[in-house]
Amino acid sequence: MNRTVALYIGLTACAILAQGFQCASSDVAVAKKAMQQQDFSKAKASLEKALAANPNDCDALMLLGDVNDRLRDVEGMVDAYQKARSCEGIKPQQKEAISVTLYNQWVVSYNEGISTYNSYVETSDRAKLSAAMAALKRARNVKPEFPDPLPLMGQIAEVTGDTNAAIQHYTAYWNLEKPGADIMRSKGVAIGGTRGAMLKALGTPVTTKMDSIDNGVIYKDRFDIGGRDMITFAFAQGTADAEIEGWSYNPPATVTELEKWRVRTLSISPLKSLAFIAYSRGDNQQSLEWANAAMSVKPKDQDLVPLRTQVLQNLGKGDEAMSELKTQIDRDPSAVATRLQYAAMLSSSEKYADANQQYLKVLELDAKNETALYNLAANYKNIASDKQRNELLKMDKNKKYVPDTSYLGDLQTAASYFEQLRSASLKYRDDLIVLEQLANTYEVRKEPAKVKAVIMELEALEDRYRSNREYYRVMEGLYGRNKMMDKMKQAQEKGAKL
Repeated sequence: MNRTVALYIGLTACAILAQGFQCASSDVAVAKKAMQQQDFSKAKASLEKALAANPNDCDALMLLGDVNDRLRDVEGMVDAYQKARSCEGIKPQQKEAISVTLYNQWVVSYNEGISTYNSYVETSDRAKLSAAMAALKRARNVKPEFPDPLPLMGQIAEVTGDTNAAIQHYTAYWNLEKPGADIMRSKGVAIGGTRGAMLKALGTPVTTKMDSIDNGVIYKDRFDIGGRDMITFAFAQGTADAEIEGWSYNPPATVTELEKWRVRTLSISPLKSLAFIAYSRGDNQQSLEWANAAMSVKPKDQDLVPLRTQVLQNLGKGDEAMSELKTQIDRDPSAVATRLQYAAMLSSSEKYADANQQYLKVLELDAKNETALYNLAANYKNIASDKQRNELLKMDKNKKYVPDTSYLGDLQTAASYFEQLRSASLKYRDDLIVLEQLANTYEVRKEPAKVKAVIMELEALEDRYRSNREYYRVMEGLYGRNKMMDKMKQAQEKGAKL
């Protein structure tokens, strides 16, 4: 980026030196002399006087933009240049100079916004949020055709609690990016896809450029799609095929040729945020639409799979959600997050055996996965409960019926996964729910020594849970079922005080 900025700055100087002017008024001549003397305030006054006499003086408008740039009056610079662009006598090289100068100012403002926001992250100084937003708004004013600042503007709005403003920024970003994204989706091209697959879909580029960077190469390819430019950017590391990171579709006339080739990435973060905001507001359909948009642009990004699955369930489309998850697992068997989501849906449908197969696959990929260990233990306990309940119903109907106690084996399996979870995770080693379930499992299996050991562990944790009423409820039940009546009363009294 530093080389690019330096190049543009150099081009700006050359363009300004090379531009021609019409016959100048005396006020414009005074302004030019003042500029040579670095007296920009005097130059501005003279130019404003010239424009008061002739608002369509192209030379004066150009010079006023230059002067305002030197005076760091960004708003004044943009206003003067915009008027100069529409001036009948403006020359092509002058338009080029305007665009380059505006781009350089855009780089300054955009980078200031990013660095100021990063400073906020490091210091938590909320005043920096306002400063960052001001810089980003300035960048948007300078180059409204560039959507790059909008995602961070939305993020800052969310941090400050202005969700409505965040939605506006995110939506504005997508409105600018959507035409290009729609074209690429129709061609089967997505962010994260390979350049090779893109070339098969789009054909031979009209132009290809390459930039060498640390550890790789950036490929820039220009395609003609329906008479409009599509410039794509792909990064290759080592010998791997380059992956698509972004594109520029149908750049407006205000963008110079050099700016069109500016490497940029397409972010789906605004779409993710819009999906979560809609979900938090109870709008499941809108949340689904934003999630679908994000996943169509970048199918490899699985961050929204859990949200999308939940939304489909909320909309009564649970079977569709499960089918999609199954398809994704078939496509990528190593996707742990997708397997966990699929297994959770199977569990919620009481398909415990099928869910456990998925959790076991997860443990093959990640032997200490906390979610898989916890849910395996819970599922085996649920399986045992279902079997035990059925056996009790049979006993009620037939007093001579001899119950099948195979559920005790399921409880033993549940206990083993609870113990593995405690060994694998500090988070769950002293977890109240895990210890309660473990103790209950040993109670049903009639293993008093193990029950007593868990009770002793829980007693040792009293200081940690002293303000937790749930802790004393658990202890009251354990003491009562194990005929420790004095301790049961003490736990009951302590819990009642909370």
